[in-house]
Parts: sequence; C-alpha cells; structure tokens
Amino acid sequence: MILLLLGLVLFAGLHLFTTVLRPMRERVVAKIGEGPWKGLIALGLIASVVLIVRGYGVASSAALWIAPDGARHLVVFAMLPVLILYMGSYPGSAIRARLRHPQLMGFALWALLHLIVNGEVRAVTLFGGLLIWAMIQAVLLNRRDGTPPLPEAGESIAKAWAAVPVGGGVWALLLWAHEWLFGASPFA
Repeated sequence: MILLLLGLVLFAGLHLFTTVLRPMRERVVAKIGEGPWKGLIALGLIASVVLIVRGYGVASSAALWIAPDGARHLVVFAMLPVLILYMGSYPGSAIRARLRHPQLMGFALWALLHLIVNGEVRAVTLFGGLLIWAMIQAVLLNRRDGTPPLPEAGESIAKAWAAVPVGGGVWALLLWAHEWLFGASPFA
C-alpha cells in the first residue's frame, strides 16, 4: 500500500505544485529553462504512474463492498460522456466553451464511476485518491485564476465538436482493450 500511496502523493503533488506554487515554479523555470522543467515534471509523473501501478499490484485486494447488480453495465455506458468531456478540453472545443475544466471533470467522473464498481481496498485508495485530487485541483485552479470568461468555441463545427467522435472512438477502443490493458473486463 505504501508504493500506491507514494505514487498518488507524487502524482497529486506535482500537479498541485504547479497550481499552488506558481511563483516558485517560475523561479525554477527562470533558472533551468522551460524544456528542462517540463522534462523533470514528466519524469516525476512517469515515476508516479510506475509507483501507482506497482503499488496497486501488491496492495490489499480485500473487498470493502461489492458493486450492485448492473452497475458495471451502467458504468460502461456512463464512461462515454466521461471520455467526451476529457477530450473536450482542447482550445476551440464547444465543450470547453461551456464548461470550466472539462478534462478534470471527466477525470473526476472516471474516478467516481470506477469507485462504484471497484470496492477493493486498493481500488478505493486509487480511485478515491484521484477523485479527491481532481476536485481539489479544480477548486485551486479557480481560486488561482478567478473566473475568467469561458473561451469561444472554434469557428468550424468540426473543430468545435471533434471531442464527440474522438471520445466515442476512445471509449470503443478502451472497451475492446480494457481487459488486455488493465486485467479486468468491463462486462465481468
């Protein structure tokens, strides 16, 4: 469980650091440059994911609850709007023009949906931790940036709504590959 917790703390800490400690980030970037800074953050995030994956594999799989009947099927279909939200964070997106932080909203919903169907100690730690991080991150971003006006959607319909077919495609791909990628069938 320690590795999983360390990975979650590193993941959340790196994201929160760049949000909350912006002046410190800018001082470090001034000293080492934008490229090396992004490289260090990327390496830290890769390390956090490695810790999370390894930690999840060895953490307790004791069940805290069992998902209700039909919950998995509901979650499978609820993941479609989650992926559309997540994909809708690019500049010019009609989703981004209507919602603040669609990627964080999608991430938080992803974690919540996975909490519903995964009642193991390790899953509750992982998905609960990521849900808490996403909600805190959204609040801190709003506090840091205020409430600026939402950006305009792209001029072309294709650009404005590209998140819908792209999110749908990613959803279908993940349904097909979920068991291979993550070791769990979404329909089991």
